[in-house]
Amino acid sequence: MASSKPSYYLSLLFSITCLLSQLPLSAANPSPSAPPAMREVRQGDEVLVLAYGKAYSCPIKHEKRYQIWKDNSNFIGSFQSETEIFSGVGAFAPQTVTDSFVGMNRFGDLTSGEFAERFTGFNATRGLLRAAPPPCPIPPDSWLPCCVDWRSSGAVTGVKFQRSCASCWAFAAAAAIEGLNKIKTGELVSLSEQVMVDCDTGSSGCSGGRSDTALGLVATRGGVASEEEYPYTGVRGGCDVGKLLSGHAASLSGFRAVPPNDERQLALAVGRQPVTAYIDAGAREFMFYKGGVYRGPCSAERVNHAVAIVGYCEGFGGDKYWIAKNSWGSDWGEQGYVYLAKDVWWPQGTCGLATSPFYPTA
Repeated sequence: MASSKPSYYLSLLFSITCLLSQLPLSAANPSPSAPPAMREVRQGDEVLVLAYGKAYSCPIKHEKRYQIWKDNSNFIGSFQSETEIFSGVGAFAPQTVTDSFVGMNRFGDLTSGEFAERFTGFNATRGLLRAAPPPCPIPPDSWLPCCVDWRSSGAVTGVKFQRSCASCWAFAAAAAIEGLNKIKTGELVSLSEQVMVDCDTGSSGCSGGRSDTALGLVATRGGVASEEEYPYTGVRGGCDVGKLLSGHAASLSGFRAVPPNDERQLALAVGRQPVTAYIDAGAREFMFYKGGVYRGPCSAERVNHAVAIVGYCEGFGGDKYWIAKNSWGSDWGEQGYVYLAKDVWWPQGTCGLATSPFYPTA
């Protein structure tokens, strides 16, 4: 009996060693000099890897992404919902956050520059190749509901994810067409962004583009295929001309431009159907937006992203806001949406949303 004790202790020691080997390196061997915040961030880095399927090819890249994650985590931790409002004139005054908040998300291992390059995608220069239609004002004395939310009318599909393809312009266009199709036919169909990415020669696929040229493409061909028929891949491929020209799940005859820099005209248009809009989404506050009414920081002069405006309303505290459907997945923002301040005192609107809106016609 006594001779069995050494083997028992050896077996126990071996089991403990194996168990420790399964723990994450950062948890098993925390640096004694690392402050609690850094150890917490390192654990958060592991959560990012597990939750979002992040994979790094070598330890050097992993460490680089960890440092970026740590910087972003520190930014989020120090973020204050109320900031000083600087004086200025019109759209040149810095637009500051007063009642929105931020949180970590799938973009935590990216710098703001990398994020903007991969996940925005409005390309103003490409749009110059095609002339947009002249603005079409709606009679200003038209009836205007106090609140509109096309989601509650079943005219908005689930939030989608464009992946690291700068195709937000196609997602905004598809969302606007989906809404119009539901309003006109009573049927909500998820439509193909991929056909626009592949076939719109007025845009540059995953290198950026414009919602108005995408609407123009669909109108010229008379309609667009469904998402099921022409699924999204996240890369630009060859245009399937057969699916571009026939088998449409939604019909379109044209599109119109909302008079620029006029939030009332934008509201009149949104009161009738979802509308595409261009905004500046380059700030870290927007990158990690988690909820509330977003007022900035952003610029109305350098829009770089496309969204679909699917409604507007006024909160209990009197804050008016636009409801914008994004294409960064449902785990970004408020279940994939951002609420942008409405009826601000500069004509371009928050982050430039009123500079160049468009809506499809059937």
